[in-house]
Amino acid sequence: MYNVFEVNETGYDNCTTEGALGNWSSGKDFIALDHAKRYYFICGNGQCYNGMKVSVLVHPLPTPTPSSSLTANHSLSSRSDSPSVYRRGTLGFWVLIVPLAHFCSGSGWI
Repeated sequence: MYNVFEVNETGYDNCTTEGALGNWSSGKDFIALDHAKRYYFICGNGQCYNGMKVSVLVHPLPTPTPSSSLTANHSLSSRSDSPSVYRRGTLGFWVLIVPLAHFCSGSGWI
């Protein structure tokens, strides 16, 4: 089984785990990307050198701007739109992380 390490940019560029910020190895791990920043993940056991690494940039959610012309109904519909932004971001996370986890488990690497 392979490990997934969260590393800094230097660790990502050089495929090193020294000073790793996190280590996941169960193959069923969930990694919360709950801060607006760039995350770097590499696969252990030397597979990073074969390209098994990913960098994820998480953007902050935009701050809603108040408007005096908004009606109560429009305000309520705007609130219901907010979770869809989160869902789209979550989908992007899974699109990037699931393939890495699949490759690191050894089942997808040829």
